[in-house]
Formats: sequence, structure tokens, C-alpha cells
Amino acid sequence: MARLRFSLLGPLRILRDGVPLAVGYPQQQAMLAALLLRPGRVAGAADLSDALWGTAPPAKAVSTLRTYAWRWRRILTAGQPDLDVLVTSGDGYRLHVPEQSIDAFRVTELTARADRAGAQGRPEQARELLWQALELWEGEPLAGMPGPFAERQRQRFCELRLTLLEERLAYELALGHAARCVPELTELTTEHPLRERPYGLLMTALYQAGRSADALGVFRGARQLLVDELGVEPGPALEELHQRILERDPALAPPASEVLSLVGGAEADGESERAKNRPEPPPSPRPLPIPAHLPPQEPDFIGREDLVDALDRCLREPERSTPAVAVLVGMGGVGKTSLALHVAHRVRGAFPDGQLYADLHGGDAEPSRPEVVLANFLSAMGIAADALPDDIEARTALFRSMVDGRRMLIVLDNVRDAWQLRSLLPAAKGCAVVVTSRNRMVGLPVTLQLNVDVFHSSEAARLLRRAIGEARVAAEPEAALGLVEACGFLPLAVRIVAARLASRPMWSIASLRERLAVEWRRLDELRAGELAVEAVFELSYRQLTAEQAAGFRRLAAVDCGEIGVAAAAAMLATDAAHAEDTLESLVDACLLESRVLGRYRYHDLLRAFARGKSRDERTDEAAAIQDRLLDFLLSTACEAFRHAVPADPVASAFAPPGVPGLTFADLGAARRWALIEAEDARALVAQIASATARTSDEGGAVTDAARYEDEVRRLRRAVDLLIALSPFDVGNRYAELVSTADALVHAAVRLGDRRAEGRARFLRCTIALAAARFADAETEARSALTACREVGDTVVLQQVLNDLGLIAQYMSRYPEAVACFTESIALARELGHRTAETATMVNAALAQVRAGNPTEAVVVCREVLDSGAYAQDSSGQAYAMYVLGLALQALGEHGEAVSWFEECLELCASAGLHSRSVHARYRLAESLRALGNLEQALPHAEQALAQCEDIAFERDRGHALAILGHVLADLGRTVEAHALWERAHTLFTRLDLPEAAALLRGPDHELTRAPG
Repeated sequence: MARLRFSLLGPLRILRDGVPLAVGYPQQQAMLAALLLRPGRVAGAADLSDALWGTAPPAKAVSTLRTYAWRWRRILTAGQPDLDVLVTSGDGYRLHVPEQSIDAFRVTELTARADRAGAQGRPEQARELLWQALELWEGEPLAGMPGPFAERQRQRFCELRLTLLEERLAYELALGHAARCVPELTELTTEHPLRERPYGLLMTALYQAGRSADALGVFRGARQLLVDELGVEPGPALEELHQRILERDPALAPPASEVLSLVGGAEADGESERAKNRPEPPPSPRPLPIPAHLPPQEPDFIGREDLVDALDRCLREPERSTPAVAVLVGMGGVGKTSLALHVAHRVRGAFPDGQLYADLHGGDAEPSRPEVVLANFLSAMGIAADALPDDIEARTALFRSMVDGRRMLIVLDNVRDAWQLRSLLPAAKGCAVVVTSRNRMVGLPVTLQLNVDVFHSSEAARLLRRAIGEARVAAEPEAALGLVEACGFLPLAVRIVAARLASRPMWSIASLRERLAVEWRRLDELRAGELAVEAVFELSYRQLTAEQAAGFRRLAAVDCGEIGVAAAAAMLATDAAHAEDTLESLVDACLLESRVLGRYRYHDLLRAFARGKSRDERTDEAAAIQDRLLDFLLSTACEAFRHAVPADPVASAFAPPGVPGLTFADLGAARRWALIEAEDARALVAQIASATARTSDEGGAVTDAARYEDEVRRLRRAVDLLIALSPFDVGNRYAELVSTADALVHAAVRLGDRRAEGRARFLRCTIALAAARFADAETEARSALTACREVGDTVVLQQVLNDLGLIAQYMSRYPEAVACFTESIALARELGHRTAETATMVNAALAQVRAGNPTEAVVVCREVLDSGAYAQDSSGQAYAMYVLGLALQALGEHGEAVSWFEECLELCASAGLHSRSVHARYRLAESLRALGNLEQALPHAEQALAQCEDIAFERDRGHALAILGHVLADLGRTVEAHALWERAHTLFTRLDLPEAAALLRGPDHELTRAPG
């Protein structure tokens, strides 16, 4: 469920999961504010009207409120319409949000906790809680909201802020921070000259800082102002404090922790004789410097709300017993330093004893040594150079002694490893450390380790808009999204393109997007002044060992989205355990990502960088790596094929000799592997096809014999890989597979290899069949038939003939279908391919059903099922059951047909055969309807249609629509039936299937179409 957060202590802000929402017009905001400040309680129409308009509401006040409520529901529940955030109650509304999501109520909670801490004698914790409460103000509360309610709340929250500020400053004085409070209290008395308490706090601070004359001067000025403006004397509390300062009351002396000297104050002030004769307090120690080393933060820092909140909570945790150590880990350019400095500036008030910062240059050839960093820190804390210990252990001990009992924030940027960091960690529980690194810190007392990822698309777009203006982005929204996508949403890259566009107002966004389109020149474009993505990546690359660097380069040779351990082992020519160690070490170095166990991927820009390194060092490395991965995937795909289609010679004919692949315990394991690896296999094949075609296009025919053989071998295996994966529903990725198959055909034609061309065209036929594109499938099948006959590729020829039979059957050319199946069966017997023979026999039986010869089909299917030919082949067995049920249905034997369809469904469920279960289910509904069991038929027909929608089988969707329409018509729901028939007719017409009219005509219903 989405998390909403509301801010009222400033302009209204609403965040959903960190993303800002629209807040509408001021009056609409005022209504929400009235509801937010009474969460869980009903605000009636009269209450809301009074809140917005007071005693002069408009004539349509209630209607306006309803409009506002409707708008707020749309905003607050967008994407989650079932959320009950704003509910109607009577004539009013109630807002269902937790109080913790509203900043005003978080102030109340923090204030209560501060009161308890103060009462229990914990002033530091009370001061910190008040800091947190005050930081929730972001300007004038309920800014810009009209109406009496908003005005009352504005005054209330302004008064509350002043009160909390005064209390926080009182705690600062109690903790001995008088000198630091003087500037803030001076400003406070100037801004609120008629409030007496700030004068008292300022007088106390000045007195404790040894400036008693100034303290008395403040009283005189305050008294004169009150008399002039109000005609009254200061209150008794201020008068009493004035008298106590005159008498140098010991109770007003600074706390023991105060370090500023009071020596000489009395004489300089010319105070009373009694004060002069009082013994002087002993000199306090020389005050320690309070370092403030934080570099400035980026003024345009955006997003990262969840990370900011998590880091903020970690650093401010008041009850911890050890120092907070937060580590920000991420790839170069992801914005770790920006995030660290943003939060460090945000929480610096919680660390009044100072902030230290050091860049440890972890990516440099010679990173900063910890003993040098310690020397700088100790110097900043007042230790003279000649007093510094020589060895690192002594410096560490002195540093930890100096920060003991103090509240300090330490930011250690660009840390290389745990060794560099260990000596720089304090032991004091009041301290906190923020570390940024490109490597994960292991073996250290880390409180919080956060992975800093790339921007969300909305964050990247916000940064771009802020840099170049809303108007330019609004004029080219698609180009803007494409630009930040080309940057991989990497903050540094987005910042660079934004800077380039800002400095070139005549450039269009699209023009820069086009410059980034070519991968090999993308990093060259991502430069602006001293900023360069490639330079940042280079720092990480230099930290790698030779073996890690080689792995980083080699894995980029393939266009895979993700790579598994076994495939990576093939690419790196090593065993799986060694490959996994390399991959994990690259993840630890933030040069690879692993979002799923055992799967690894590059950021797009890091892949481009890795490929650049490969080009620099070895020109032939990529082809060898691709070959190793291709052979591994093909060998494993053939093993998976053996489980899907037992005894099919394709597995043996296609497998590369002598190349080991994975083995599988069963068909389920094989299917899981194939579905995971299918997209990466397609990407590899597309890459090989493109490279082969490009080589041929650039140089004409390949004349070097050895090179030609390499190209042919690589291309054939690429085609074979996709064919071996075809039983595993790869046809669902139609658009990508079509373009890949097209590239394979083009490359085969350019090489003049008819064997590869025949198989590639057969692959195109298979893909088109899966997408019910029968005209395309027939064209490719006939071309494949010619090529396979020409080169004697009988293994694929048998498959092509089977597919031609299926196409002819779909197009209602049943005699042609039987002829193709007959020749395919003969070839299968010649090849000893029992499984293919049996499957094609069932295909022929289905054609006989369509041709009006169901009796012959029943004999064939019973023979196949009784022979045990499908004992190890669930898919084939389910198909035979389905065709038998269909034949019995055609004979009018609906009772027995129902039994076979139900048995087929049970087998499909246990074997995970989703597409076959669709066929059996809508045919089951058809037979149940014929038996008059409409109440049983209806859910099966509805479920079949839903499954068709899920798996996007258009022809089957037409069948399911028609059959569901007939069931609904029999139930008397004719309007719904007509609508379904119309959809089915449109679909069949678009697919150019002649069976449309027959499917839409039932025994009791004429073809139902609108005229025309």
C-alpha cells in the first residue's frame, strides 16, 4: 500500500512513496488542512464551510465542497481506487490517515517526548527532540491558504514554534552552550521585540559567556521598548533575572561543561562593590575549537526521500549506546556524496560539538592514508602539530579521547575499504559517522548500510526540469524521457546533460538524445567541464585486480540483460564456483548489480565503459566469448528440448559436439531454465546475426575460407539455439523474435548459406504460427521447405511439413493438410523419430475431424493413447486427449467428450501446460452446453476467455468468445452474447480465418452480427 505524508508547517506538500502530488487551488488546500487537523473525526459540511468562508459562504458552498472532495479522492487514491482515504460521513467527510503521516502531529509527539526527557533529567535528549520538531517547519504554516480556520491554525503554529525554539535554547544554556546561543537569541529578540522570555534567555547567555555588561544592556533596552510601546514595566521574571545578574548570583554561573572564561568580567563592567569583592572563579580551560568542515551541499538536491529519512533517523537516534556508523554504497556517479552532505547539513544541529569531513580518495592510485586524515582531524580539534603522536595507533587513541563525551558528526567520503576506515571511527556514543564508498564495508561495526541506486525516472526528470526549465521539457516530453533513459538515470549523467542543455539554449532535447543513441560514443558525450562519467568509472576500474578487470570486460561482450552463474562461467572459461566469486566481487565493487539471487547485470553506462575497455585491450576477445556462451546455451537448450520432445532428433542434430551444458531432472526444471534464459538467448542471437550481416554488408561476400567457416558455424548455431527453445512458449515475445529471425534470414542470405536460411525461415514460420499470423507463417514455411529440400535438411523438413499441415488446417484446406501430415509422418519414420510421428498422426487426426471424418480420428487417438507412445510426454498425451475429445464431440458423444476434456485439464494442471488447457477448457464448456449443463459450462467458458486474455492467443480468444456467447444466449443473456459474437467476428475477420462463420453459428443460433 502506498505511504502518504502531509506537510502543513509551510506550503502544503503531499508525498506518495516519496513522490510529490498535486495540491490544487488554495481553497481546496484549506479544506484538506481542516480535515488533516482532525484526523479520524468527521468534519461536517457546516464545519468545513465555516473553516473556508466563515460567516459569508458562497451560495453553492456544499456543491463546491463535494467537488473538492472528489478532486482529493482522485489525487490521494490514484492507482489504488480501493483505498478509503477520504470517506463520506453524513453531510461531511472523514480523512483516514495515521497521525504520524502529518507533520503537525509529529511535532506534538516530539514535544511530548521532549517534556518527558526533561522531567527525567535528560536535557541532551530533550534538546535533540526539540531540534527535530523545529526542523519540521518549512516556512509559514498553511502558506497561502484562505479562510478563518487556516488563519487560526497559522497563528497557533507560529506561536508553538516560538515556544519550542525558546525551550530548545533554554536547554542549550543548561548544557553549557551559552556563547553559541547569543547570535540566535539576538535575532529572536529583534524579530519578536515584545516577547519577554527571549530577552531573559539572551541575558542569561550573555552573562554565562562573561558579558554581564551586555546582559544588563539588553535589560535596559527591553525595558525602554516595553515602556514606549506598551506603557508597562517588564514582568517579574525579567526583573528578578536583572537583579540576580547585578548580584552575580552563583546559581546563574555556566554549567560545569562550559569552556568560556569569565575572568575579568566584573571589573570591566564596573559593577557594585559587593560584586568586586566576591572571589573570582578559577579560569576555565581554553575553549576547544568547534570544527565545521562540511563542504557546501548541492543547491538542487532532489528526491531520495526514503534514503534521506533512513539516514536521518540513524544519525539522530537518541537512545543508542554506540556511535552511529552509516555507510552509503553505490556505483560511481550515483550521488552518494550529494546524499551524504545533504543529510549532514540537515542534522548538523544535532551535533553541536562540530563536524569533520575528509575525502579519502578511495578511487585514486594512492588513496589517503588514515594516519594523515587523523592528523588533520586532531589539528582541527586544537592539537598542535608538535603534539601529534607519530604512529597511527596513538593517533587513533588520541582522536577517540578528544571526541569522547562530545556530539560530533564525521563524514568520510570515497572510502576504499575497511582498512582505510577502521582507525577513523570514534567510540563515543554521541558521535555519528557517514561513509560513502563504492565497496561494501565488511567486518566493521556498521549501524546502517544503504545501497544508493540510480534515480527514479521522476527524479531524473525533476533534475532536468530544474536545470533547463519547465517550458523546454514540456515542449519535448518524450525526448526528455528518452534522454534520461539514455543516461541510465545515473544522477551524474543526468546532471551533465542538463548542464550541456542549459549552456546551449538553442539545442533541442531530441538533438542531444540522438547524440547519446550510439553506445560507443555515449560516454564521450557525457562530459561537461570537469564532470565526466567515464572518469568516475575509471576510478572504480583501477581498484580491480587483473582477474576482476578481465571478468568485468568479458561479461560485457554479450547484449544480455542479465547473466546467470553457469552462463558467466562459460563466458569466462572457468568453473561455476570461480565465476560466482568473480561476479560477487564485482557486485561488492558496485560494477555489477545482482537484484535476483544468481543473476547479474550491468548498468547500461557501465556496459558501454566495459566494452570500451575491451576495444582498448583485445579486438578478438568479444567474438570468442560470444562463441563460448552460444555453445553453452545451445547445448543446454538441446538438453531442455529432450525433456520437452523426447526422442526428437532435433536435440541430437543441433547440439554442438563436445560442449557440456546443464542437465535437468525433469521437464519442469528444463522449462524454468528456458523461460529465464530465453530473452538473453534471443539477445545473443540478435547480436550475432547483426554482426554477421554487418560484416557481409561492409565487405561483400566473405572470401577468406577460414573466416567464412567461422561465420557460417556461428550463424547456424544461433538459429539452432532459438529453434531448440521454441517448445517453451518463446513465441509470446513476438515483436522481438520477429526482428531477430529477420536478422538471421538476412545474414544467411548475405552469407549464401541455404541450410541456415532454411532453418531461419522455419523459425520465422514457428513464430508467426504462435502469433496466429497464418499468411506470414505459410510464406515462410514454403520458403523453408524449398531450402530444406535443396540441402537435404530432413530433420527440419519434417517439422516444416508438419507446420504446413497445421496452416492448411487452420485455413480449412483439409485435404492439403492431410497430405502434408502424411509426408511428415513418413519422414519421421525414416528418421526414427517416434515422438514426431505420433504428434503428426494426432495432427492428421485433428484435420480429419475438421474434414468431417471424426470416426477415423477417434481410432487414431485411441491407438496413440493405448500404445504408451506418450508415457513420458505430458504435452503429447494432453494433445491426444484433446483431439479425442474433439472427435467425440463432433460425433455427438458429448458425455464421453466431457470425460476426456476433464482428464486433459487435470494433466495440463499437473504438467503446467497452460496453452493446451485453454483449448480443453472452452471445448469442455461447448460439450457441457450441448448436454444442457449451462451452469457448469458458464464458469469454464469464462475462465477459458480469461486465460486467452492472459496469454494473448488471438485465435483461441475468438473460439472462447464464440462459445461463451452461445452459453450466455442459452441462458437468456442475449445482449451480452451479441457483444461477444461481435468481438469474435471482428477478430476472426482480422486474422482472415474462414472458420469465422461456422464458429459463430450454433445449432440454435444464427450468425449474429450487426447489419452492414
